[in-house]
Amino acid sequence: MTAEAPGDRPVQAGPTSAPQRVQHCALLYEDEQEFLAGSLPHLREGIDAGDPTFAVTPRKDAEVLRDSLGRDASAVQFIDPSDFYSTPVRAMAGMIAVARSLGSRPAWVVASADWSKYPDAMEWVRYDSIFNMGFANADFRGYCCYNTAVLSPEVISLVRQTHPNIHEGARLRKNPDYRNPRDFVADVDSRPLPPSPHSAASMEVRPDDLHAVRAFVTEQAKHCHVAGDALYNLLVAVTEVATNAVRHGRAPVSLRAWPDNGLICEITDSGHWQPEEFLSWVPPESALKSGFGIWGVGMLCDTVQVRTGPQGTAVRLRVCRT
Repeated sequence: MTAEAPGDRPVQAGPTSAPQRVQHCALLYEDEQEFLAGSLPHLREGIDAGDPTFAVTPRKDAEVLRDSLGRDASAVQFIDPSDFYSTPVRAMAGMIAVARSLGSRPAWVVASADWSKYPDAMEWVRYDSIFNMGFANADFRGYCCYNTAVLSPEVISLVRQTHPNIHEGARLRKNPDYRNPRDFVADVDSRPLPPSPHSAASMEVRPDDLHAVRAFVTEQAKHCHVAGDALYNLLVAVTEVATNAVRHGRAPVSLRAWPDNGLICEITDSGHWQPEEFLSWVPPESALKSGFGIWGVGMLCDTVQVRTGPQGTAVRLRVCRT
């Protein structure tokens, strides 16, 4: 499988050599008191400055923040995380839209989401890492909040690797465990995907019969309770990837599908596609630009994972139950 994706590039508000303007902080807290001690001063700073201020937090955290802010809560835009963090690529598109709408105005953000509860959680960790490069020159001042009493040590270790600054023990400081996004993403991409189950249904993808591909996916979706918009999106995504594999990859091209918190479809071929490290994260300027397809696939599916190895290339798509 090959790709032509000049549109797949990090968002840059200025030259990459410029000092990084984004402030991406991890707030590690154990209880409500520590949560408020870190998040409230950050929100109040944005409110006092008269800048756009956001809290992307679950209802429980939102209620605590509203009560603590009092009248000032009206100056904060509260957003349900399930609306914003639906898929990694959609979340990135949402952040890009916010950045473009604000122009040079700074944004103050408190966000709270537990990536460990999401399918393919590493794709959300990748999002956190890429954010540092994609918005390096945007004036975002964000606190990502993580409850250490709930999250596993493995998750906290990943949090430490993806946030340049860390607020821990009532102190904000530079994070010595932070890793360059290119190195971190390269490590993620070097990890093999879990093998597909032996029970997975499979078929050969033939260049002249993509109708059979759609019929196959539709049949598998029935067993996984995937229907409606989710099924339609998956059919479009699988067709796009299968078409790309047939046109640019090496035969044989195959499609496998199996239930896993919804439905997973995996298209494989014998080619050796080396995608750009930030593939699919940034919307191309036009649907006519090359690279639109893979970004569109990322918008349609809950997660998209690409791996290339000695045996060829695999593109794994997941949609969750509706």
